[in-house]
Amino acid sequence: MKILLVTNMFPSENRPDYGVFVKEQMEAVCRCYPEVEYDVYYIDNKDGNKAYLKSVVAINKKISGGGYDLVHIHYGLSGLFLLWPFRRWNVPVVLTLHGGDIQPEQGKTVQVALTRRILRHVDTAISLNDRMTALVSRCCGNVAKIACSVDTEIFTPSDSAPAGKADGRVRILFPSDPARAVKNYPLFQAAVSKLEEKYGLKADTACIMNMTRREVARTMCESDVMLMTSVSEGSPQSVKEAMACNLPVVSTKVGDVDMLLAGVGRSACCSVSDPESLADHVFAALSEDSGGGMTGREKIFALGLDHDSVAARIFDIYLSLIDRP
Repeated sequence: MKILLVTNMFPSENRPDYGVFVKEQMEAVCRCYPEVEYDVYYIDNKDGNKAYLKSVVAINKKISGGGYDLVHIHYGLSGLFLLWPFRRWNVPVVLTLHGGDIQPEQGKTVQVALTRRILRHVDTAISLNDRMTALVSRCCGNVAKIACSVDTEIFTPSDSAPAGKADGRVRILFPSDPARAVKNYPLFQAAVSKLEEKYGLKADTACIMNMTRREVARTMCESDVMLMTSVSEGSPQSVKEAMACNLPVVSTKVGDVDMLLAGVGRSACCSVSDPESLADHVFAALSEDSGGGMTGREKIFALGLDHDSVAARIFDIYLSLIDRP
């Protein structure tokens, strides 16, 4: 089974964390199903929209002569080549959406409009949460909800307590680059300030950016709680990775976070996105007696969000399209 994977997100030496979940999904499918062979076409968008325009002819030419059984696209705009009117191939197409490509609140108006057009040319679309499914269903009749999986071997609980416990300080983790507006770092800062002001806690903060997977896992295990303050998400990898490490998570109500954290002890999805409410939830998560519910790691496996479980669902979609009459 030969598959062309087209993506604008893929890790490199300079950006080891960029789109690593796409690479991990591909590797998991290959590990579980050795008959699958991927060929990756990476649209390097560091030069802006020119990369997408250049890819249109190149990808169509590659599919025409590549003998592929299926094309799997990650991120809506990566499928721009499907709008080329001179296509001369008939290969089933899967498109995995990742949030900003279809959710209008991230402000990517042109991308969302293009993604809607692109969706009309795919055989199966994969969404990450219920809201995305509703949006995608307007443009594509075959939609599966499959969130990206988490590496439960790299992301695993530590036997030792976070270092901050020794001097009475707490370490609060921000799960992204503060420069990314959609992640809303000012709200994170305001919530941490309110936590210190209202409860008298001393907090250190750390950010996840420009790290390898093992560095991210180590940082999570060295933290006391993760606070996500995003404006919009699909199915945030950082939340699932923290859960796999049994790191308590407090988050704004975005993407599928409410479903992920439901029933998980010392974690909460805050429906009111103001600093005080978030600070109150963080304080509760830090309390030793705020247990109850399952651990985050237990919930990951209960939801089937480990690599092997998600790989099986992806492979089933491939088979359904390749073997159809």
